[in-house]
Amino acid sequence: VAVKLETLFAYVLEAEFAVASAGSRVDRRSWGAILVAPEYPQVHDANMAWVEGLPPGGTSQVLLELDSTMRANGISYRHLEFANPEAAVAAHPTLVGLDYRPTRAAAMVRLGSVTCIRNPDLEVREVDTPAERDVFDAVLAELFAESKYSAELSRQLLERIRARSSTLKEVLYLGLFNDEGAGTATLIPREKLALIDEVGTRPKFRRRGVARTVVDDVADRAQAMGLPYVGLVTGWDNTVARTLYESLGYKPVGEIRGFQKP
Repeated sequence: VAVKLETLFAYVLEAEFAVASAGSRVDRRSWGAILVAPEYPQVHDANMAWVEGLPPGGTSQVLLELDSTMRANGISYRHLEFANPEAAVAAHPTLVGLDYRPTRAAAMVRLGSVTCIRNPDLEVREVDTPAERDVFDAVLAELFAESKYSAELSRQLLERIRARSSTLKEVLYLGLFNDEGAGTATLIPREKLALIDEVGTRPKFRRRGVARTVVDDVADRAQAMGLPYVGLVTGWDNTVARTLYESLGYKPVGEIRGFQKP
């Protein structure tokens, strides 16, 4: 039986919310939820409004409630993610007029069957020892530094991943060349879909099929667990990543729009 794209999109959204809310306090509202994590004040995804639909008071009501909560917790920036694309479009003029920067991400699900040419020299290994966890963290820290993240933000991100992993039953994977960490990915199993997250390749190992090999291997492991679908989220304008995922059988099933203000 064919599953509608809207249903697959809902599966991805459920997984995304689970990841965002892991480690955060979830304050449910009529329009969605406010997530707050004072332990990780610099992590935008841990401190935000998750908007499932605009309330009678419209965008202004969401902003008022978000601002009140964030000010009470000492969070200076403002971040909104819209699970409802139509609500995001409706809110766009107001938010952009208030100097919010819009973001857009593609939710993708593995629907096609393709033959992936993996790098046979790359070992994909599940992280299950403290030493392997240190390597995993070091690879991510290098990628965060490349993205110009501060040392404090990098520390908070790594701590948050550690904290959420047991809650989400998240499985961490390393791609290694002769035991040297080259890339990462994580797998978050949900009831209907496994979400692949934290995909990255160290700069010195790029153009060697690391991401392709790791993502394809991890997706196969997810489906071997009996999970019917594998999904992920990537930047809408990240042509390189989207092309890679499409070559591995992933198809867009929806978009997640967001807005950020420093």
